[in-house]
Amino acid sequence: MPWTKNFDVNDALRKAGETFWSQGYEATSINDLLKSMGIQKGSFYDTYRSKKELYLRSLEQYVETRTQQFSKLAEGLPPKDALRVLIEAIHEECIGSQGHRGCMLLNCALELAHSDTGIQRVVAHALELHEESYAVLIRAGQDEGEISPELDASKAAKAMLAFVIAMRVYSRCGSSRATVRTLADQAIELLEH
Repeated sequence: MPWTKNFDVNDALRKAGETFWSQGYEATSINDLLKSMGIQKGSFYDTYRSKKELYLRSLEQYVETRTQQFSKLAEGLPPKDALRVLIEAIHEECIGSQGHRGCMLLNCALELAHSDTGIQRVVAHALELHEESYAVLIRAGQDEGEISPELDASKAAKAMLAFVIAMRVYSRCGSSRATVRTLADQAIELLEH
């Protein structure tokens, strides 16, 4: 009779992601993961094979979840409003009680992407998708006449992503709310040119 899992694989993956997000990859031990996931070592290795595979799966789940959350925030809004709402949501996260955690994707980029080509690809792809989502909204705003056609959508999207990255890094470093607010305002101001 085949062995069946007596735990929710996706929930355990989410809990592992929370642990990695809070502690980082290197600082998270297998015991930390087993405790947070509520599973035994045999189940861990049978299901996820290794800490690295679990991390990659957690990171992919994080990116997918965050993409869905941000898409839902922007849904049904005019493009310029959607961009403002997205920047404000990120700002609120940065100054909130969990702001010190930063962004799991960016934490990964800073900790591991320089030394692991597989992780580097995941991070680069996620950042490209993020940037492209801004570019799509900027172009739609231009088509609707609410954003200047003089604005280079591709360059503005890159700059907007750079401000978002800066917001996440500054908040992780414990910078002041005023600093994070300034970055959010600068990101929004890009749309006024």
